[in-house]
Amino acid sequence: MSTVQVMLTMRDPCHNRTFLEGDILELIDGSLWVVKGCVHPGAPIAMPRLMSRRKIKRMNEALETITRYYPFFIKYVPELGKEVPVITPSWIRRIRRFLQFSVADNATNTHKSTIASVATELIELLRKECGLRCGPTGSILGGYAGEESDIDVNCVEEHDVLLCLRSLRTKGVLKPMNTMEFLRELPLVSETLSWGDMSKLVRHRLTQGVFNGFRYTLRVINCGRVQRFLGPYIHVMRNTYMVFRVIDFDYRTPSIYKVELLRPTTTSRDTYFITHRVRFTEVPAGTIFIARGDIMLKNKELAVLSLDMPSSKVEAMLLPRGAL
Repeated sequence: MSTVQVMLTMRDPCHNRTFLEGDILELIDGSLWVVKGCVHPGAPIAMPRLMSRRKIKRMNEALETITRYYPFFIKYVPELGKEVPVITPSWIRRIRRFLQFSVADNATNTHKSTIASVATELIELLRKECGLRCGPTGSILGGYAGEESDIDVNCVEEHDVLLCLRSLRTKGVLKPMNTMEFLRELPLVSETLSWGDMSKLVRHRLTQGVFNGFRYTLRVINCGRVQRFLGPYIHVMRNTYMVFRVIDFDYRTPSIYKVELLRPTTTSRDTYFITHRVRFTEVPAGTIFIARGDIMLKNKELAVLSLDMPSSKVEAMLLPRGAL
């Protein structure tokens, strides 16, 4: 049995350590897919990232690609309460793990070598200063970085590192985006959120900024907290108009916010907004969302809100006064 086959026999859908968000799968047709989320029911859940040398950045485009060319990957996963692309094991040619990245194996031209070297410096900085185990993902791990690429780094969190990230920003080691960098970033990340709402968050976000002249996006992965929120769910309200207020703060992936659901009303005592999307990290407590998304009722005591579907849309995001 091959190494890939052995690893794919693991059946724990939540705490499957074989796959981490940001690992890249090379399929037998040459396409590259990025692993998504914490749940992997015997095989990885992933989204297409590179197909026939064409980059796929937005969720809508990724799902259109899956529906058109890979409908046989789509499966209903009760832990998530929805259909997602679960990659058939026999289609996986190679797994590129971000924690095992090597500059020498991935740099084939000057720009790739430069951005990979800067990414390595950032990874070493986060290891020394914050105690994080990190690696590059996206275009660097996939080997298709170009002149417009930025640095995507995923880290595995084993302790709280927020104070460390804030300290690096205060010292000027990690810098916020300036206006030009911000405008270049917006078209890539403003899906679901309006440009105005993104502008309120991205320049203050510690998990996004600039390091040694390169834009970076940092995911601090912590899947250990998500188990109690997984399905199966007793009822799912799709594409529902909702108004909710964020009660706490989270910088990790997935971000788990306790919220007060103002509309619609449910019988659930506890309600949480859970998201794997970086654009919804570091939302200040007190923020009010007016949006369309899914409401998943796990039982009479617990409801989970999601804005991670392609149909999800934030109509307005109202920040508390003086939050940023």
